[in-house]
Amino acid sequence: MSEKIDVKILEQGDIFFFFRPKVSAKDIKSIDDVRRFYMVLSPEEEQKIIDDDTNSDTNLKEKKIYRLFIIGKKSLPEIRKTEARSSERFWAQVGGIFYDSQDLVEDLTADEYKKGDAARPVGEGKYAIIEHQNHAELAFILEMPYEIGEAQKELGIQKEASYIITVINPYKPVSEGYPTAEAERPKYPEDVQNDLTKTDVKFIPLSQNLTLINYQNAQIILTGAREGKDVIKQEIGLDIETEEGQKNLFSSDIFTKLKIRKEQVPIKPIIEGKFQ
Repeated sequence: MSEKIDVKILEQGDIFFFFRPKVSAKDIKSIDDVRRFYMVLSPEEEQKIIDDDTNSDTNLKEKKIYRLFIIGKKSLPEIRKTEARSSERFWAQVGGIFYDSQDLVEDLTADEYKKGDAARPVGEGKYAIIEHQNHAELAFILEMPYEIGEAQKELGIQKEASYIITVINPYKPVSEGYPTAEAERPKYPEDVQNDLTKTDVKFIPLSQNLTLINYQNAQIILTGAREGKDVIKQEIGLDIETEEGQKNLFSSDIFTKLKIRKEQVPIKPIIEGKFQ
C-alpha cells in the first residue's frame, strides 16, 4: 500500500461525462465516431459569480454552478507510472457556465446538425479538487456505469482516477500549440486580468485560484496522476463519499439532479457502458 500524503479539499461535488457523435456516424463503435467529449463539474457549494456585465468583482453573488468542459483529443489523458510526456498533457476549455441544470441539459441535448447528434451521458460520479504540495488534482470515483465498458475505455474514463489540473494563462503565449486567441480569452474580472498580465507564469496551478475555471473560455491542462482500485483513498488519503450500493436507471443523478428525461438521450452508454 502506498503511503498516504497530506491533502486539502478545495471543492467537491458531482461529475458527469457526455459525448456527442459525429453527424456522419450511423453506427457509433469507437472514438473515431465521436465529435466532442464533455466533462461537467457541479460543486456542492455555491460559487461567487459576477452578476452583471461590468466585469467587476464588486457585484458578486453566490450561485449554483455547472461548468461544462470540452475535452481535447476527445479523451481523458492516459495515466503513466513515469512522468507524463507533453503529448499526454491534454488541453480542455470551459465551453459553458450554467446556473440552472435545465440550461445545461438544453445545450447538451440539442441536435446541432441533425436528429441524433445530441450529446449522450456516458458516466457520472463524485469528484473532489484537492491541493497537494504545489499543485491541484481533480480526483473522481465513477458511480455509473457500475462496471466500465467499451465506451468508457475508448474515452479514457477510469473507475477511479485523478488528474493534475493547471490553468493556462491566456495573456502569455505558450509553445505547445494551445489556443490563446483574443476572442477565446475568458472574461476574467479586471483585478484577475491585471495579475495574469503582470506575471511571467504560463501555467497556473489551480490551487492558487480555484475561481479561474468559473469563466467561459478558461483553458486548462489535464495530466494523468493516479488510477486504479482504491487508489484515491490509499495514495492521497481522500475518501470521496459516494452513494451506497449500485445505482440504477431510476437513482441516476443524470436523471434526478440534471433532470434529463430518459426519452431525450440513449441510455446504454451510462447504464451498460455501450456506445449505442
